[in-house]
Amino acid sequence: MLTPKRKPPGQERPAGGKETNRSVNTLRAAAERAIAHLKDWKVFATRYRGPLTRFTKTVTALAFYKKGW
Repeated sequence: MLTPKRKPPGQERPAGGKETNRSVNTLRAAAERAIAHLKDWKVFATRYRGPLTRFTKTVTALAFYKKGW
């Protein structure tokens, strides 16, 4: 797990620390949003009952529906 660096107590933040933390937080936010979207879909909360050959198409259709395409 990638986490931002904390400022040492009683010291200044190392050079470039703010930019590094911003890039780490950007990656983490994207991953957390993707996980949240997956949890919204009921098909992932329960067992998939359709044919396994259509599972990929179902997931793709849900992704396009969620994006509004």
